[in-house]
Amino acid sequence: MPNKFVEDLADTDYQKLLENYQTSDNFRLRNRSHAILLSFQKHSIDEIAVICQVHRNAVSRWIDWWKTDGATALNDAPKTGRTPILTLEEQAKAVELGLRNPQFPHRELAEIKRVMTDATPASSHKYCRRRPNRIPPRPPTL
Repeated sequence: MPNKFVEDLADTDYQKLLENYQTSDNFRLRNRSHAILLSFQKHSIDEIAVICQVHRNAVSRWIDWWKTDGATALNDAPKTGRTPILTLEEQAKAVELGLRNPQFPHRELAEIKRVMTDATPASSHKYCRRRPNRIPPRPPTL
């Protein structure tokens, strides 16, 4: 089966990969850095996939990323995530209210709800209310 390897690796790149592999907080970055180092040591894609516990296509993709963009390609892309329910001002106010009584921040929940409904009644209010659990009626037994 044909293999591709990382052929040339500058000393600075090698040190950066080693540092990422040994000290990075991001597991995916550590795993990708390890894969590139193993590829440089002429391990096959299948061997690297077993070591990193990923599919061989992922290893192949990481090597391609490395060849095209270098070390920056191994980082995770920024994730958008959910848009915040509260504005920055509302978030700051909620934190301030929660820190009034840090051992029992839930006691300030009523105040946080009041501030949110005063600020943006149309959008935030629906997130403050707890929805009742609706249990569907049990079908009759025959």
